[in-house]
Amino acid sequence: MRLVLIASALALTACGGGNGDDPVNEPEAAAPEDAASGETPAASTDPLPQIISPLADAEPLSPGTYCYYRNDENVTEGLEVTVTEDGAVSGDNFGIIHQHAASYYASFTTALSDGALGESAAVTFDTQTEVDGDSQTSSAIWYLSEEGAVPDGLDITLQPAECEGLEEKVQSEGSP
Repeated sequence: MRLVLIASALALTACGGGNGDDPVNEPEAAAPEDAASGETPAASTDPLPQIISPLADAEPLSPGTYCYYRNDENVTEGLEVTVTEDGAVSGDNFGIIHQHAASYYASFTTALSDGALGESAAVTFDTQTEVDGDSQTSSAIWYLSEEGAVPDGLDITLQPAECEGLEEKVQSEGSP
């Protein structure tokens, strides 16, 4: 899927899902055998729970520049987006993944382009992501409002922040 979202999800997963708990490595349970036939039953086809953005019903942004920030035990990141008078949206998402327990650190930057405002806070972007020298292109949906920014499919919210000095703040607070 989207590299930044994947990198964030991996960071959250590796460190216990972002809830502050230490990761638990439980052995996988062997699939039970059907006693009558001796065959292993098919894997469950239950759908995964869908994450609904807390900003799904938010009003679209007005023209201007908006910045957002988050700093937790796994990731420190910033997001800056610009909305033009004609509803075009572009910006940059940047940050540092810092998994201290795993001694894993990576920086990322994602250029967000070709977004357009619609009737909701959801904006689909073309993305160009760089993670420690690896470059990938994809697309990503962000829910953007004056109250915050949420990447689609993840249970994280970046809070509104001052744009001035945001990159320096991410670098200083996210560095090991």
